[in-house]
Amino acid sequence: MGDERRDSSFSHTPPIGGSGHGDASWTCPPSVHAHSPLPLSMGPWRLPPLRWPTLLLLASVALTTVGVVEANRAIRSHRAVAEHALRDYAGFAAWSYQQHLRESLGAATQELLGAVNHGEGMHTSPRVPDARELAHYIPMDAQCGCHRPRHGPSPAVFFGWKLGTDTLGLGVNSHADPMEGWEVDRPLAYPASADRRTPFTAEERAWINDTLTRHIRRGGDVGRFPLVIARLDSVPRVLVYTLMPTAWGDTLVYGAEYSRGAFAGMLRRVMNDRGLLPEAFTRGRAATEVVHLQVDDATGATLFASAPVRDWTLDDSTRLPPGVGSLRVRAQIQPALAGTLVIGGLPRSRLPFLVGLLSVAAALSLVAVGQIRREGELARMRGDFVDSISHELRTPLAQMRLYLETLRLGRFTTEAQRARSLDNVERETMRLGQLVERVLRFSRLGRDDDGARAPVDVGDEVTRIVGEFAPLAAARRAQLAVDAARVPVLRLRPSALRHLLLNLLDNAVKYGPVGQTVRVRLRHADGALRLEVTDEGSGVPANERESVWKPYQRGRTVGHTAGSGIGLAVVRDVAAQHGGRAFIEATPDGRGATFVVVLPVDPADAVESTVASHTAPEPVHG
Repeated sequence: MGDERRDSSFSHTPPIGGSGHGDASWTCPPSVHAHSPLPLSMGPWRLPPLRWPTLLLLASVALTTVGVVEANRAIRSHRAVAEHALRDYAGFAAWSYQQHLRESLGAATQELLGAVNHGEGMHTSPRVPDARELAHYIPMDAQCGCHRPRHGPSPAVFFGWKLGTDTLGLGVNSHADPMEGWEVDRPLAYPASADRRTPFTAEERAWINDTLTRHIRRGGDVGRFPLVIARLDSVPRVLVYTLMPTAWGDTLVYGAEYSRGAFAGMLRRVMNDRGLLPEAFTRGRAATEVVHLQVDDATGATLFASAPVRDWTLDDSTRLPPGVGSLRVRAQIQPALAGTLVIGGLPRSRLPFLVGLLSVAAALSLVAVGQIRREGELARMRGDFVDSISHELRTPLAQMRLYLETLRLGRFTTEAQRARSLDNVERETMRLGQLVERVLRFSRLGRDDDGARAPVDVGDEVTRIVGEFAPLAAARRAQLAVDAARVPVLRLRPSALRHLLLNLLDNAVKYGPVGQTVRVRLRHADGALRLEVTDEGSGVPANERESVWKPYQRGRTVGHTAGSGIGLAVVRDVAAQHGGRAFIEATPDGRGATFVVVLPVDPADAVESTVASHTAPEPVHG
């Protein structure tokens, strides 16, 4: 809490190496002096000491070069394995998608055309359904008052004709949103292009007739529902059909056409199937978050894409058979998820980094020497800190043990003596708690993790904290005087004001003379709150008024007073987290020092405190 007038000058450790092996003067063995006229640098078993750093540096660079080559080779090997694995995953995703797509298409077309599909059997009834009647086999939805398929979107049109003729009956979807349902229109027969409600012209009907007839004669299957994707005027058309052979020798063709939007919606729903990818593969993510997927027709035109992909680099694909439109399914695992699917992820090329590492190898060798010296200095500072903290912890513990042991042995004969002993134990317990609290707060130095701010009546809180500290000040016969003016309520993090004031008070009492008066002054001016703690000690020299706020730093005038050097560091950190600052001012009479904390006040929160203003300092006795 306040042991911070720390000496900023540290004794330096001796240079590493000393003057023995590192000495530039080198003595050759006597035999060389006596028998060899060769220069010393040509000795076959030893080199001058000045060359050893160079050789070590060259060896370091050589080892770094070998490491760069091996690391680059390992990265290339790892990347090749990872890319192969990701392509395998992409191939599995494409295969799984095409399986689910075939199941979805089979269920949708079975629902639309199953009523007129006889498989290998023959239609024997003399009555043949027209295209309009096919819509009645779609389930009725009472909510919308329309027919609505369960396994796919509604088609735009039903059609039917006898193979070998150009007669094409039409059933047109008259629903306001054809993708959502079907409303039955009156039957239409070719040529009925004059009907404004049919979107088909005579040219379109003839194209559908010719396209499906060619497809059927190339191998149409009477037991299936083939999907045909063909182009009319460069626009893809999605057709499904089935064959119904009759007992009298005719073959009837019934089918439907999906709009491009309806078919794309079916492809998208397949992408969102829960079982498309295994849970171990997705780990709770949606399939669209794991894999990019694209469906193209036989010409390579894209019918559906889960997301735009700039580069297909680790993709795999599969093609569906002609009976399913010869669609190609292309998939690629998102590179960002490579780390969850492949151990080590997909490594990037580290060659620039490795070349940079090679270029700084020599500099690192020199930095290492300086780092060793720095580590030694830090180790010494940590040792001093541990010694100081240990001393501060032992002092109250020893006092507490002494008084408790005396009480236990019954050596105090009067109630006054026992009460005074318990007061001392309570005071040392308070000191120990504050020390622990200070160390814990110091461990969070620089981290803004102390919770949300809350309104604090600063004047009232300052008075209460000073009262808590009074028993500790009384141990050094110090008096505390509070001069708290009316100030606005301030929004602070929990215990922030406590950390500020207790550390400043402990610093003032510890380094001031016995019997001094420590003055606490609180004012509000120029949109900021100013908290001052003034002691009557020897003061802080001007050249040390900045360094004492750093961790482990103490002023040169503190002598042998115990302290850890962290209290004022905590004060400055808390002030900075609230947008304020902490500094030291000299007193007008030259006695002691004034430690000042300035905290900005938000105009929106500038509500006057209910604490009454004091016209004169109010002493607080321990």
